[in-house]
Amino acid sequence: MITLFSRKYSPTTQPQDTQDISVMPGLVQVGAVGKSFGEKTAVDDVTFSVPAGQICGLLGPNGAGKTTLFRLLMGILKATRGRILVDGLDAFEQRVEVKRIIGFLPDEPVFYSYLSGREVLEMSAAMHGLDVEATMRRLGPTIERIRLSDDLDSYAEEFSRGMKKKLGLLLALLHRPRLLVLDEPTNGLDVESTRLFYEIIHEVAGEGATVLFSTHLMDHVTRLCSHAVIIRRGRLVTQGAIPELLAAHGESDLEQLFVKLTQEPGQA
Repeated sequence: MITLFSRKYSPTTQPQDTQDISVMPGLVQVGAVGKSFGEKTAVDDVTFSVPAGQICGLLGPNGAGKTTLFRLLMGILKATRGRILVDGLDAFEQRVEVKRIIGFLPDEPVFYSYLSGREVLEMSAAMHGLDVEATMRRLGPTIERIRLSDDLDSYAEEFSRGMKKKLGLLLALLHRPRLLVLDEPTNGLDVESTRLFYEIIHEVAGEGATVLFSTHLMDHVTRLCSHAVIIRRGRLVTQGAIPELLAAHGESDLEQLFVKLTQEPGQA
């Protein structure tokens, strides 16, 4: 099991004034955020929060703005307008502190070509100021569990896509993050590895961490998530606890609700 530490938050009513996002409930608070690249708007006036200790799915069609939102959350990009807070810290202005809280798995992990998987983990542990030997011992059972032990001393850049995802998950977990952010975490994984990934995610949340992840697999969201945020063309469509969303829209199935809310005009 992976030991995590997380402060508990009490749910409160979301304020009507989304500009004062510091009083919004949740570990993650996204307030009227927009991001433009020249004349193209990737994210447009998006406001939502992620309750602490919950698993939340960020859902949307291809090109909806999910990856851009993750990069804003990680401080990789600066919002054109609006603000994102993580545990009260500004995601861009205080990005160094925020990265101590977040474990991030991108859709396409990239590693230095001259480092083995083990060296990547050891270097990352050292950069986090962790005891390298103790961290590797702690990760040992998880390394075995995801079947990466035999390949850990090979060059990470030569890993298959699935192996890179496994190494990326280990990197996301090694500093005991309070927030786990996963961009399409099971792309490139076989069925058994996908099952293991989601088991680990569920266990991490059960020990107090907050999880925000994107996926196109609605059945996984239904099984894992308590909350969902749905976006389309960079704009928020709906957010909230999944049972409440289904009831509000008169649907019994999340996939049907997703299609209903995100289909383009004229689509059947």
